[in-house]
Amino acid sequence: MTPTPASHTRSIPAPAMRALLVLLFVIWANSFTAIKYLLETLDPMELVLARFLPVSVFCLLYLLLSPGRRRDTVSILRSAPLGVIAMGLTGVAGYNFFLYTGQGGVKPGAASLLTTLSPLFILVLAILFLKERVPTRRVLGIVLAFAGLYLVVRWGRVGLAGIASVEGAELRYVLVTALAPLSWSIYTIVGKSLLGRASPVVVTYLTLVIGTLPFLAFADADFFRTMAAFSWEQWAALAHLSVLCTIVGFLIWVAALSRLPATEVASYVYLNPPLAALFGHFLFGEEITGLFVLGSAVVLFGLWLAQGNRTGG
Repeated sequence: MTPTPASHTRSIPAPAMRALLVLLFVIWANSFTAIKYLLETLDPMELVLARFLPVSVFCLLYLLLSPGRRRDTVSILRSAPLGVIAMGLTGVAGYNFFLYTGQGGVKPGAASLLTTLSPLFILVLAILFLKERVPTRRVLGIVLAFAGLYLVVRWGRVGLAGIASVEGAELRYVLVTALAPLSWSIYTIVGKSLLGRASPVVVTYLTLVIGTLPFLAFADADFFRTMAAFSWEQWAALAHLSVLCTIVGFLIWVAALSRLPATEVASYVYLNPPLAALFGHFLFGEEITGLFVLGSAVVLFGLWLAQGNRTGG
Protein backbone atom coordinates (compact mmCIF):
# COMPACT_ATOMS: atom_id res chain seq x y z
CA MET A 1 0.00 0.00 0.00
CA THR A 2 1.31 3.49 -0.85
CA PRO A 3 2.19 5.54 2.23
CA THR A 4 0.09 8.60 2.94
CA PRO A 5 1.81 12.01 2.65
CA ALA A 6 2.07 12.39 6.42
CA SER A 7 3.04 8.77 7.13
CA HIS A 8 6.64 9.61 8.03
CA THR A 9 5.46 11.89 10.85
CA ARG A 10 3.11 9.14 12.02
CA SER A 11 6.23 7.08 12.70
CA ILE A 12 7.42 9.65 15.24
CA PRO A 13 6.26 8.58 18.73
CA ALA A 14 3.84 11.01 20.34
CA PRO A 15 6.17 11.63 23.34
CA ALA A 16 8.98 12.60 20.94
CA MET A 17 6.65 14.98 19.12
CA ARG A 18 5.67 16.57 22.43
CA ALA A 19 9.36 16.99 23.26
CA LEU A 20 9.85 18.75 19.92
CA LEU A 21 6.99 21.11 20.80
CA VAL A 22 8.73 22.01 24.05
CA LEU A 23 11.93 22.67 22.07
CA LEU A 24 9.92 24.80 19.67
CA PHE A 25 8.71 27.07 22.44
CA VAL A 26 12.22 27.36 23.85
CA ILE A 27 13.00 28.88 20.43
CA TRP A 28 9.83 30.95 20.09
CA ALA A 29 9.98 32.33 23.65
CA ASN A 30 12.87 34.58 22.59
CA SER A 31 11.24 35.87 19.40
CA PHE A 32 9.41 38.79 21.04
CA THR A 33 12.64 40.42 22.22
CA ALA A 34 14.21 39.97 18.76
CA ILE A 35 11.14 41.53 17.13
CA LYS A 36 11.18 44.51 19.50
CA TYR A 37 14.89 45.03 18.85
CA LEU A 38 14.54 44.98 15.05
CA LEU A 39 11.50 47.28 15.09
CA GLU A 40 13.88 50.03 16.24
CA THR A 41 15.29 50.00 12.68
CA LEU A 42 12.54 48.55 10.45
CA ASP A 43 8.84 49.26 10.21
CA PRO A 44 6.42 46.27 10.54
CA MET A 45 6.15 45.67 6.78
CA GLU A 46 9.91 45.78 6.31
CA LEU A 47 10.48 43.42 9.24
CA VAL A 48 8.09 40.83 7.79
CA LEU A 49 9.94 41.08 4.47
CA ALA A 50 13.39 40.94 6.10
CA ARG A 51 12.40 37.82 8.03
CA PHE A 52 10.60 35.93 5.27
CA LEU A 53 12.36 36.92 2.03
CA PRO A 54 15.42 34.69 2.65
CA VAL A 55 13.13 32.04 4.10
CA SER A 56 10.93 32.02 0.99
CA VAL A 57 13.95 31.74 -1.34
CA PHE A 58 15.24 28.75 0.64
CA CYS A 59 11.80 27.11 0.72
CA LEU A 60 11.19 27.66 -2.99
CA LEU A 61 14.53 26.11 -3.93
CA TYR A 62 13.89 23.21 -1.55
CA LEU A 63 10.55 22.47 -3.21
CA LEU A 64 11.81 22.86 -6.78
CA LEU A 65 15.03 20.84 -6.55
CA SER A 66 13.30 17.52 -5.91
CA PRO A 67 10.97 15.87 -8.47
CA GLY A 68 8.94 14.32 -5.67
CA ARG A 69 8.49 17.62 -3.85
CA ARG A 70 7.61 19.34 -7.12
CA ARG A 71 4.86 16.77 -7.72
CA ASP A 72 3.54 17.20 -4.19
CA THR A 73 3.58 20.98 -4.57
CA VAL A 74 1.64 20.90 -7.85
CA SER A 75 -0.79 18.36 -6.39
CA ILE A 76 -1.65 20.43 -3.30
CA LEU A 77 -1.96 23.60 -5.40
CA ARG A 78 -4.44 21.85 -7.69
CA SER A 79 -6.45 20.10 -4.98
CA ALA A 80 -6.60 22.85 -2.34
CA PRO A 81 -5.48 26.22 -3.77
CA LEU A 82 -7.66 28.27 -1.41
CA GLY A 83 -6.36 26.34 1.59
CA VAL A 84 -2.66 26.96 0.92
CA ILE A 85 -3.36 30.62 0.07
CA ALA A 86 -5.31 30.99 3.32
CA MET A 87 -2.44 29.43 5.29
CA GLY A 88 0.10 31.76 3.67
CA LEU A 89 -1.98 34.88 4.25
CA THR A 90 -2.81 34.05 7.87
CA GLY A 91 0.33 32.28 9.13
CA VAL A 92 2.83 34.62 7.48
CA ALA A 93 1.20 37.86 6.35
CA GLY A 94 -1.60 38.16 8.91
CA TYR A 95 0.06 36.85 12.08
CA ASN A 96 3.34 38.69 11.65
CA PHE A 97 1.91 41.98 10.40
CA PHE A 98 -0.56 42.19 13.30
CA LEU A 99 2.06 41.10 15.86
CA TYR A 100 4.73 43.53 14.64
CA THR A 101 2.26 46.41 14.33
CA GLY A 102 0.86 45.71 17.80
CA GLN A 103 4.33 45.58 19.33
CA GLY A 104 4.71 49.21 18.29
CA GLY A 105 2.40 50.02 21.23
CA VAL A 106 2.74 47.11 23.66
CA LYS A 107 5.78 45.64 25.41
CA PRO A 108 7.15 42.15 24.55
CA GLY A 109 5.62 40.59 27.68
CA ALA A 110 2.19 41.94 26.83
CA ALA A 111 2.52 40.66 23.26
CA SER A 112 3.47 37.19 24.51
CA LEU A 113 0.43 37.21 26.80
CA LEU A 114 -1.92 38.22 23.98
CA THR A 115 -0.61 35.50 21.64
CA THR A 116 -1.70 32.90 24.18
CA LEU A 117 -5.27 33.54 23.14
CA SER A 118 -4.65 31.15 20.24
CA PRO A 119 -5.38 27.91 22.16
CA LEU A 120 -8.80 29.28 23.07
CA PHE A 121 -9.46 30.32 19.47
CA ILE A 122 -8.22 26.94 18.18
CA LEU A 123 -10.39 25.09 20.69
CA VAL A 124 -13.51 26.75 19.30
CA LEU A 125 -12.48 26.47 15.63
CA ALA A 126 -11.45 22.81 15.98
CA ILE A 127 -14.86 21.92 17.39
CA LEU A 128 -16.73 23.93 14.74
CA PHE A 129 -14.74 23.11 11.60
CA LEU A 130 -12.68 19.98 12.27
CA LYS A 131 -15.45 18.33 14.31
CA GLU A 132 -12.64 17.42 16.70
CA ARG A 133 -13.87 15.59 19.78
CA VAL A 134 -12.25 17.45 22.63
CA PRO A 135 -12.10 15.53 25.94
CA THR A 136 -13.33 17.38 28.99
CA ARG A 137 -9.89 17.06 30.59
CA ARG A 138 -8.32 18.86 27.63
CA VAL A 139 -10.76 21.76 27.91
CA LEU A 140 -10.06 21.90 31.65
CA GLY A 141 -6.31 21.74 30.99
CA ILE A 142 -6.42 24.63 28.50
CA VAL A 143 -8.41 26.82 30.89
CA LEU A 144 -6.21 25.86 33.85
CA ALA A 145 -3.02 26.55 31.90
CA PHE A 146 -4.33 30.00 30.98
CA ALA A 147 -5.05 30.70 34.66
CA GLY A 148 -1.50 29.67 35.59
CA LEU A 149 -0.15 31.79 32.78
CA TYR A 150 -1.99 34.83 34.10
CA LEU A 151 -0.34 34.29 37.50
CA VAL A 152 3.07 34.20 35.83
CA VAL A 153 2.72 37.33 33.70
CA ARG A 154 0.69 39.44 36.11
CA TRP A 155 2.31 38.79 39.50
CA GLY A 156 5.15 36.35 38.97
CA ARG A 157 8.01 38.73 38.14
CA VAL A 158 9.15 41.47 40.50
CA GLY A 159 9.47 44.87 38.85
CA LEU A 160 8.12 43.73 35.50
CA ALA A 161 4.40 44.36 35.94
CA GLY A 162 4.59 47.27 33.50
CA ILE A 163 6.12 44.98 30.87
CA ALA A 164 3.82 42.01 31.35
CA SER A 165 0.58 43.90 31.83
CA VAL A 166 -1.52 45.28 29.00
CA GLU A 167 -3.26 47.82 31.24
CA GLY A 168 -1.13 50.75 30.16
CA ALA A 169 -1.12 49.91 26.47
CA GLU A 170 -3.31 51.77 24.03
CA LEU A 171 -6.42 49.74 23.34
CA ARG A 172 -5.98 49.89 19.59
CA TYR A 173 -2.56 48.22 19.83
CA VAL A 174 -3.95 45.55 22.13
CA LEU A 175 -6.75 44.79 19.66
CA VAL A 176 -4.37 44.72 16.70
CA THR A 177 -2.03 42.35 18.55
CA ALA A 178 -4.97 40.09 19.42
CA LEU A 179 -5.60 39.62 15.68
CA ALA A 180 -2.24 37.78 15.50
CA PRO A 181 -3.36 34.71 17.51
CA LEU A 182 -6.65 34.70 15.60
CA SER A 183 -4.68 34.56 12.33
CA TRP A 184 -2.46 31.80 13.73
CA SER A 185 -5.53 29.83 14.80
CA ILE A 186 -6.94 29.95 11.27
CA TYR A 187 -3.53 28.88 9.90
CA THR A 188 -3.52 25.93 12.30
CA ILE A 189 -7.06 24.75 11.55
CA VAL A 190 -6.65 25.03 7.77
CA GLY A 191 -3.26 23.31 8.00
CA LYS A 192 -4.72 20.43 9.97
CA SER A 193 -7.31 19.88 7.25
CA LEU A 194 -4.66 19.83 4.47
CA LEU A 195 -2.18 17.42 6.00
CA GLY A 196 -3.81 14.35 4.49
CA ARG A 197 -3.02 15.67 0.99
CA ALA A 198 0.69 16.52 1.24
CA SER A 199 3.66 16.15 3.57
CA PRO A 200 4.16 18.64 6.41
CA VAL A 201 7.35 19.87 4.72
CA VAL A 202 5.58 20.70 1.46
CA VAL A 203 2.59 22.33 3.19
CA THR A 204 4.84 24.39 5.47
CA TYR A 205 7.35 25.60 2.91
CA LEU A 206 4.79 26.26 0.16
CA THR A 207 2.67 28.43 2.44
CA LEU A 208 5.78 30.33 3.59
CA VAL A 209 6.51 31.20 -0.04
CA ILE A 210 2.91 32.25 -0.73
CA GLY A 211 2.67 34.32 2.45
CA THR A 212 5.80 36.30 1.58
CA LEU A 213 4.57 37.42 -1.86
CA PRO A 214 2.43 40.41 -0.70
CA PHE A 215 5.45 41.95 1.01
CA LEU A 216 7.69 41.96 -2.06
CA ALA A 217 6.24 45.38 -2.88
CA PHE A 218 8.37 46.77 -0.03
CA ALA A 219 11.66 45.38 -1.42
CA ASP A 220 12.94 48.77 -2.64
CA ALA A 221 16.43 50.24 -2.63
CA ASP A 222 15.97 51.86 0.80
CA PHE A 223 15.04 48.51 2.31
CA PHE A 224 18.20 46.81 1.01
CA ARG A 225 20.38 49.76 2.08
CA THR A 226 18.98 49.45 5.60
CA MET A 227 19.66 45.71 5.60
CA ALA A 228 23.22 46.24 4.35
CA ALA A 229 23.91 48.55 7.31
CA PHE A 230 22.82 45.96 9.91
CA SER A 231 25.12 45.32 12.86
CA TRP A 232 26.04 41.74 13.75
CA GLU A 233 23.54 41.91 16.62
CA GLN A 234 20.76 42.78 14.19
CA TRP A 235 21.79 39.97 11.86
CA ALA A 236 21.80 37.55 14.81
CA ALA A 237 18.28 38.65 15.81
CA LEU A 238 17.10 38.28 12.22
CA ALA A 239 18.72 34.84 11.90
CA HIS A 240 16.91 33.73 15.04
CA LEU A 241 13.59 34.83 13.53
CA SER A 242 14.25 33.48 10.03
CA VAL A 243 16.10 30.21 10.57
CA LEU A 244 15.05 28.95 13.99
CA CYS A 245 11.61 30.52 14.46
CA THR A 246 10.47 30.09 10.85
CA ILE A 247 12.23 27.37 8.82
CA VAL A 248 12.60 25.05 11.81
CA GLY A 249 9.73 26.30 13.95
CA PHE A 250 6.93 26.28 11.39
CA LEU A 251 7.91 22.77 10.29
CA ILE A 252 7.78 21.41 13.85
CA TRP A 253 4.36 23.01 14.36
CA VAL A 254 2.85 21.56 11.17
CA ALA A 255 4.49 18.16 11.77
CA ALA A 256 2.97 18.11 15.25
CA LEU A 257 -0.45 18.88 13.74
CA SER A 258 -0.09 15.79 11.55
CA ARG A 259 0.56 13.64 14.63
CA LEU A 260 -1.53 15.17 17.45
CA PRO A 261 -4.96 16.81 17.86
CA ALA A 262 -4.99 20.53 17.02
CA THR A 263 -6.22 21.48 20.48
CA GLU A 264 -3.37 19.60 22.16
CA VAL A 265 -0.73 21.18 19.94
CA ALA A 266 -2.21 24.62 20.60
CA SER A 267 -1.97 24.17 24.38
CA TYR A 268 1.84 24.35 24.18
CA VAL A 269 1.53 28.06 23.38
CA TYR A 270 1.14 28.56 27.13
CA LEU A 271 4.83 27.76 27.56
CA ASN A 272 5.82 31.03 25.85
CA PRO A 273 5.64 33.60 28.70
CA PRO A 274 7.02 31.33 31.48
CA LEU A 275 9.96 30.33 29.27
CA ALA A 276 10.55 33.96 28.30
CA ALA A 277 10.66 34.89 32.00
CA LEU A 278 13.00 31.98 32.75
CA PHE A 279 15.44 33.07 30.05
CA GLY A 280 15.21 36.60 31.40
CA HIS A 281 16.30 35.27 34.79
CA PHE A 282 19.32 33.35 33.53
CA LEU A 283 20.43 35.82 30.86
CA PHE A 284 19.56 39.18 32.43
CA GLY A 285 19.25 38.46 36.15
CA GLU A 286 15.52 39.17 36.34
CA GLU A 287 14.10 37.96 39.64
CA ILE A 288 11.78 34.96 39.80
CA THR A 289 9.23 34.96 42.61
CA GLY A 290 7.21 32.29 44.37
CA LEU A 291 4.16 33.26 42.34
CA PHE A 292 6.16 32.64 39.16
CA VAL A 293 6.97 29.12 40.37
CA LEU A 294 3.34 28.51 41.40
CA GLY A 295 1.94 29.84 38.13
CA SER A 296 4.41 27.83 36.07
CA ALA A 297 3.46 24.67 37.97
CA VAL A 298 -0.21 25.33 37.20
CA VAL A 299 0.67 25.85 33.52
CA LEU A 300 2.54 22.55 33.38
CA PHE A 301 -0.29 20.69 35.13
CA GLY A 302 -2.76 22.21 32.67
CA LEU A 303 -0.58 21.08 29.75
CA TRP A 304 -0.46 17.56 31.20
CA LEU A 305 -4.26 17.52 31.34
CA ALA A 306 -4.54 18.95 27.82
CA GLN A 307 -2.51 16.09 26.34
CA GLY A 308 -5.54 13.86 26.61
CA ASN A 309 -5.42 10.07 26.39
CA ARG A 310 -1.88 8.73 25.95
CA THR A 311 -3.11 5.61 24.22
CA GLY A 312 -4.68 7.70 21.47
CA GLY A 313 -1.32 9.34 20.61
